[in-house]
Amino acid sequence: MNRNKILLLIFGVLLIVFLWKQFFSEGESRNFKEILVELDTARVTKIQLLTKANSGVAVDLVRTGDQWEVSNGTVKDDADQNSITGMLSSLVSLKPKRLVAKSEKKWSQYEVNDSLGTKVKVYAGEQELADLVVGKFNFQQNTRSMSTFVRLSDDEDVYSVEGFLSSTFNQEFSNLRDKTFLKTNKLDLTNLKFEYPGDSSFVLSKMGEQWSVDGLEADSVAVQTYLNGIQNITQRQFDDTFGVDGKVATYRLTVDGNNMNTIIIDGYGNADDLILHSSLNENAYFEKGNLQVFEQLFVSRTNLILQ
Repeated sequence: MNRNKILLLIFGVLLIVFLWKQFFSEGESRNFKEILVELDTARVTKIQLLTKANSGVAVDLVRTGDQWEVSNGTVKDDADQNSITGMLSSLVSLKPKRLVAKSEKKWSQYEVNDSLGTKVKVYAGEQELADLVVGKFNFQQNTRSMSTFVRLSDDEDVYSVEGFLSSTFNQEFSNLRDKTFLKTNKLDLTNLKFEYPGDSSFVLSKMGEQWSVDGLEADSVAVQTYLNGIQNITQRQFDDTFGVDGKVATYRLTVDGNNMNTIIIDGYGNADDLILHSSLNENAYFEKGNLQVFEQLFVSRTNLILQ
């Protein structure tokens, strides 16, 4: 084989490799991006979401100082910090695993079109830092790996990225709100005042290591069971139609202790149809949801007294 034929053969092989990279697989491209989104999270002041979970109604997460608030245009509330952390963490450096489509014709297949995708915009003040569409989730059984399909809003290409971004961003408005209701350290608690209808109110107090109910010795096991139950309570069923409007709480629990601010839990209405409010989450009112929450908070005096 002469020199010209060898050079021609090498050129042919290189041409085939080049064309294969260009056109053979949707998972490869000359324009394959190494990084889709890269953020300095300290600069982020706003995240805007348009999701299927909220029927396309815009939800804004806005930071003022160190505090995040969430609004759907009608209701504004403190935001759930875990949700914010999850979103920002996923966008610090969003790298594609592979390119799966290069045409708008495939958008609906991967749920990155306008009707199926979750639109995410990130801002620092008025500056737009990121604009993408998060599509459907994909689980590879053979590798036990999770990925999500995404598209930059100004690009036709669809990428597969690591993680469960569809769950992170496609959330209902209520799920993005602060669901804190009661959070205590039982070792710090010293005084709990229970105010009930009629003459059933009482005070559970601690002197040294001994708990008492209105001066009577308390059942230490029952007290510890109760205190364990109120260490961390969250509520998810918001009632945005309720207004205090001069209403007086039917039930009230006042919690005091060391190294803490006083916490007040109010219950409006009767035990079967109760609206709950916590001073730890001033902007939110909650439906009781189930009888267990009521029984967990507003126990009977006789349950705590040593028999």
